[in-house]
Amino acid sequence: MCCLREVDDPRKPSNGTLHDFVEILVIAMAAVLSDCDTVEDIAYWAYKKEDWLRQFLPLKNGVASEKTFQRIFRALDPQQFEVARDR
Repeated sequence: MCCLREVDDPRKPSNGTLHDFVEILVIAMAAVLSDCDTVEDIAYWAYKKEDWLRQFLPLKNGVASEKTFQRIFRALDPQQFEVARDR
């Protein structure tokens, strides 16, 4: 998870962000490793696995919605994510 902290959060804090950026990335990666292919799959997987995820992540405001995952994936700098992944 430490390498994911190097990826800049594309959201503006003034927009009332509720979910931790690194937590969203960790959830997305775990969901993809669990054969989730779409944003809908990732959000549903996270919802179903919330109790399990809470063993590792605080999830202060629960799991992010499908729309939150979508917004982040659209705004995420793929090159920055790739560099962090390779570390």
